[in-house]
Amino acid sequence: MKKKYPEEGEIVIGKVTFINPYSVFVKLKDYDTDGMVHISEVARGWIRDIRRHVKKGQTVIMKVLHVDEKKGHVSLSIKRVSTRQAFNKIKEEKLDERAKKMLEIAKKKIGAKDSELREVEAKLKDKFGSLSVAFEKSVKKPAILSQIGIPEKWEKLIAEIAAKNVKQKEFEFKANLSVRSYEPNGVDIIKKILMKAESLGLDVSYISSPDYLIKFKTKNPKKGEQEFQNMLESVRVFGEKKKAIVAFERIGLE
Repeated sequence: MKKKYPEEGEIVIGKVTFINPYSVFVKLKDYDTDGMVHISEVARGWIRDIRRHVKKGQTVIMKVLHVDEKKGHVSLSIKRVSTRQAFNKIKEEKLDERAKKMLEIAKKKIGAKDSELREVEAKLKDKFGSLSVAFEKSVKKPAILSQIGIPEKWEKLIAEIAAKNVKQKEFEFKANLSVRSYEPNGVDIIKKILMKAESLGLDVSYISSPDYLIKFKTKNPKKGEQEFQNMLESVRVFGEKKKAIVAFERIGLE
């Protein structure tokens, strides 16, 4: 069952159902209610004709300005949605549609009823906010589904389908590496230190002597943080044994 109202500040998507000279009425996609966009919130600048900016049946992305549950009013804005917010919302919608198809596949495989599908879908949305997030979580921690009351036959199949279809986000750790050696064979020593870094799974690229950029990608940021730190320490220790000066400066996680 859909929620009745969105939250203030939320980015929502809907379809234009009716246009007045000074307002636009929209049916919200993920909520069991309509919303209204005042002409002053349709676009920036002076609007001579509201119909030049919106059309009936058009899908629009909006920001929730105010919700009055007692009066049943939802005030929305189109102009206050940034390009980035619109892009992210569209991306989220596409991922959710894909997740919904995966849920349909699970339903067919276990021969479940439509009512069961709706119940499972409602639980996943209520807990995670969207189906796509629910599938991502189930890849990392399948047991989380049973914790919110998803039946065992659904739990195993959702986790299995998600593992095959959901592309996990990669996180990238970076550090600036400085390597100096004043030994007679210093060039060879530096080469060996860089080869050591690469053998540990680090990506090394040259910046300008004596500086290099170190990168490490992982799908588990918490575990990856410690792994990256251990790798850097191994390179530093290896360099010291070669009588080289090795220093690191961490760069923010991406």
